[in-house]
Amino acid sequence: MHAVQNVSTPVKSHRQESNDSFHTPLRPAASSVIPPAPQSAYVDYTPRHLHPPSTPARRSQVQSYMDSPIVRRQLGVNADVRHISPEPDVEQQEREETMMKAKNADWCVDDFDVGQHIGTGKFGRAYIAQEKTSKHVVALKILQKEEIQTAQVFPFLKREIEIQGHLRHPNILRLYGYFHDDDHVYMVLEYASNGDLYQLLREKKRLSERQTALYMVQVTDALLYLHTLNVTHRDLKPENVLIGHDGRLKLADFGWAIHDPKPRRRTFCGTLDYLPPEMVESQPHDQRVDVWSLGILCYELLTGAPPFEDLNEGYTATYERILNVEYTFPAHVSDLARKFVQKVKNQPPLPPIHH
Repeated sequence: MHAVQNVSTPVKSHRQESNDSFHTPLRPAASSVIPPAPQSAYVDYTPRHLHPPSTPARRSQVQSYMDSPIVRRQLGVNADVRHISPEPDVEQQEREETMMKAKNADWCVDDFDVGQHIGTGKFGRAYIAQEKTSKHVVALKILQKEEIQTAQVFPFLKREIEIQGHLRHPNILRLYGYFHDDDHVYMVLEYASNGDLYQLLREKKRLSERQTALYMVQVTDALLYLHTLNVTHRDLKPENVLIGHDGRLKLADFGWAIHDPKPRRRTFCGTLDYLPPEMVESQPHDQRVDVWSLGILCYELLTGAPPFEDLNEGYTATYERILNVEYTFPAHVSDLARKFVQKVKNQPPLPPIHH
């Protein structure tokens, strides 16, 4: 399998397409760099709450600037395109197939009509776009090579492309391919038009147990698929679960993901509120970190907040609550829902490594 070229090397625009079979991705050394917090699951590789952002405020401040003609010209996008409808129609599946069959030429940014800006992060921006030949609506993720290199997060981008590009599951956001030029890396992603679970929680405060159960089935199915392929996501949280036009959930953001048949890792990664005790203690962890995060996600959907969050005492108190598995359920959570959360969080730790 081919890997993305080093971002520091000037090259002509080049497309990289994934094969149908799942190959072992190259596994670069883990990075200890933790960049600022994310603005969009389409754009960043960074966790929530390590540096708490004011997400709504920052989104409103950058929206008009990122849609301005001068920025769009700098990114090489079509400034004449004002808006592309985010609602896919009944022909979208056919258009997707047409787009994926067109392998006779490399993609470049001129192959897309680029429309509304949908996300901004430390390393780039995401736009709704339409592939000109097929008319298929996608999300075009545009990343700055210089910023990626300076922040030393190229391994995260590389892993994301190598892993996500081989995944085929209805509850996993599809990466159609990528291309790059002298200044940018472009990722062509499935477009999920209904936001993410974090936005949904902000609107509804909490979800019903019925809705939560339906969502848990979908996320669990996606995780089972990943684990069958020896992939561990390692950053499951509401921001990284997008919602498609039909309401189907799409697991996204594979920047922290690893592919390893024996995933015993010590890398401190993910989001504070979702970290399991073994990761907080820098102990080896494996795919069970995703199962732990599934329980945290279920709790947050049911209650509107993660179980170990301590807004008064800060990070130290949150760490202590995680280590002690100290949490309570609000009265409205049923016994059945409580048992599910407790079951997925009460997993035996990994056995010690003997030298």
